[in-house]
Amino acid sequence: MGRRSLLRCFAAAFLVALPGCLSPTLPLPPPEPPDFISPQAAAPGLWTISGACLEGAIVIVFNERTGEGAVVEDRDRDGRYEVQIAADLCDLAWVAQDLGEDESARTTFVVQDLTPSGPADPSACK
Repeated sequence: MGRRSLLRCFAAAFLVALPGCLSPTLPLPPPEPPDFISPQAAAPGLWTISGACLEGAIVIVFNERTGEGAVVEDRDRDGRYEVQIAADLCDLAWVAQDLGEDESARTTFVVQDLTPSGPADPSACK
């Protein structure tokens, strides 16, 4: 194979690979709001918060009022997270997830007793 043929092969390979490198990637979706929030009876002011995330994601749950939160990694890759944070009833909080180099937007929620079927007291934070 001559030098000119070799250069043509490299140029063709480069042109085929180039569009894949230039195509935009989709942003990481924000997690759904938590599907379970419960105050801990043994530790007043501490809440357990859990929900769905992307498998293997790092999940951040943050209380806007206190300026504190928790970070957990989905190490068992089951697409679930669970954290405990200090909060008062009706505090505004948010959850976000990171996967590799990608970060999601935040999903805000209100800290209140919540089960998969909905808030335990729908009028508690009105």
